[in-house]
Amino acid sequence: MRTLLFIIIHILVFSCAEKTNSNFSTYQPKISSPKDTIENNIKPDTLLAILQENSHYIGYIKPFYFSNEQEVYIELYFLKDTLSVDEYAKIEKLADSLIYEDDDNSRLGFPKKLSNSYFDLRGLSNLKVYDDNHHFVCNANFIRVEYLNQNISPCFIAVYKTEKKIDSDHYYCISNINTTFEKLNYAIFKDSVFTQKIRQELSLTLPYNAFNEEGTHIRLNNNTTLSIVNSSDYAYIVLKKEGTFKVLYKSKETENITGLTILPLSKNELPYILVRCIAPESDFMWEGLLYYDDNKYTYANRQRMK
Repeated sequence: MRTLLFIIIHILVFSCAEKTNSNFSTYQPKISSPKDTIENNIKPDTLLAILQENSHYIGYIKPFYFSNEQEVYIELYFLKDTLSVDEYAKIEKLADSLIYEDDDNSRLGFPKKLSNSYFDLRGLSNLKVYDDNHHFVCNANFIRVEYLNQNISPCFIAVYKTEKKIDSDHYYCISNINTTFEKLNYAIFKDSVFTQKIRQELSLTLPYNAFNEEGTHIRLNNNTTLSIVNSSDYAYIVLKKEGTFKVLYKSKETENITGLTILPLSKNELPYILVRCIAPESDFMWEGLLYYDDNKYTYANRQRMK
């Protein structure tokens, strides 16, 4: 997902140059309701089978802030890991069914029969939505793939119908899963002094943005602490046990973690961590799912549980 951000920004620069906005516009939104649902125009052994695969996506859900409908969306991964600007533009042109439009945003439906040719839709038929305290909120069912054209970061999305209106963008989802969460046996806390001690131990420079100055720390069993901290250029996950520090994760590229959710799911006895990230001193933002592979924390491929 991150590798596509440079392509998107390149396209956005040109699209924004052609767009004019007014705070006093009398323009009325255009809304249509296409009958392009999961049941129509697909073969049951293709898209439906892919959506129902035993693959579990974990990510943040996002409401449409300009809509009162009971709908949410997640951003999609392309099937290809990298795309050229020309390839992206070609896919963008395939989204031609207008669903919503106002001065700043538009939603365009993507042809159902082509969706699984370009996007990773494995296991995305339904979502279970949870709040930031891990309480179940509601179910959400797949409607269609869309292109969301917005001022900051246009993207391709999977849209879902929810059982109730969702307004928060701090909620997260797990797809195609029927399981109960593990009992939380750790405590999460903030501590700027402890964070500074870790930075000194690892000789880290301070982050440019003080958003995560206190760090996030997870107190585990046996006097063990897992800490998520930022330096000026990189994000770290550090394990402190018996007075020693061990780095379990250092971002390979410049990255700061600006938000996170410690999930009540674990891999090799350490929790999954859902993160929101930014490239320091830029507007490049993305999210990811980190898990412990018994040696270090690493990103789960396309945010699927391991």
